[in-house]
Amino acid sequence: MFARTYVPQGATILTEFPVIVVPRDIMIKEIVGSVAGLDEARSQGELIDALVSCLDSQLKKEMFTLKDCSGSPNATTLSGIFSTNALDIELKVNATLPKSAKHMYKALFLQTSRCNHSCGPNAVWKFDSSTFALTLVAVRAIRPGEEITISYINSFLPRHLRRAQLQSEWKFTCHCTHCDIPWSFPGAIAQSDRARHELSTFFKKLPDWEQWCFDEKNEMDLIGMHLRAMQLREEEGLEGFKDGGATGHWTDVAYMKHIDALVMCFGALADVQGFRKWVNKAREVKLAEGPNSVSHVKVLDSWLKEPKKFYVWGWKA
Repeated sequence: MFARTYVPQGATILTEFPVIVVPRDIMIKEIVGSVAGLDEARSQGELIDALVSCLDSQLKKEMFTLKDCSGSPNATTLSGIFSTNALDIELKVNATLPKSAKHMYKALFLQTSRCNHSCGPNAVWKFDSSTFALTLVAVRAIRPGEEITISYINSFLPRHLRRAQLQSEWKFTCHCTHCDIPWSFPGAIAQSDRARHELSTFFKKLPDWEQWCFDEKNEMDLIGMHLRAMQLREEEGLEGFKDGGATGHWTDVAYMKHIDALVMCFGALADVQGFRKWVNKAREVKLAEGPNSVSHVKVLDSWLKEPKKFYVWGWKA
């Protein structure tokens, strides 16, 4: 998938609904008979075949254009396509289902499935169970013609483990710019691995903001820590992920957590220049998010106009 136009950081790239949803861990026998056409299903492959038979011809045709990395000796299979491309989503379901299947499901999204992997992706996705929709969002600006990528795995892992997992599950060796580090830079791979590990634990080790603000003996450079983390995220392409548990799916976008923290810090210090710099950055992202962030933008505008109205203004001045 490639961008046709400029996509600003924070902008929605697409929104789509799944064409097939299957409980991730549920036994086949638990749902056989609950959907028309599944009475004879005895395996995951038969289950997927039966579900696909319920789709219209155009959706079936689009599904067959997706990659099958299952390694089946036969031709491309629907089960292989599904296992290769399905994403993990969480749903609230009937409490009578087995405990292991109450929340986690596998879902196939025809458009997002066309995104290739990168260990420093420029997009992340989020599934909203209330609307049953997936949203793909740019975590940094994307130029026209640039490929839109997501992460298939935990990108905070060291390179050799990332490549091993991708080879095992998707049958390819990753050659993204964050894996194909030139041999002309000795130690660059180890340096990248260390940076990713540091970022994976950043928020767990971060000192408490109130402690930083009110403890006069606390000399922790909280601003410097966030600025360093933002620099490392930019270098490693990990703007979208908060910690080591992330894949392509996000709940809290990391770069916004850093921006919010810097707004808080400069506001508490009553530093007008620094405060306005990061409020403007937050405003830029929120504007790109669209109509849903209009009220947020209005609040940011009021702080830009009168910084002293910020709710923690001068607390550490």
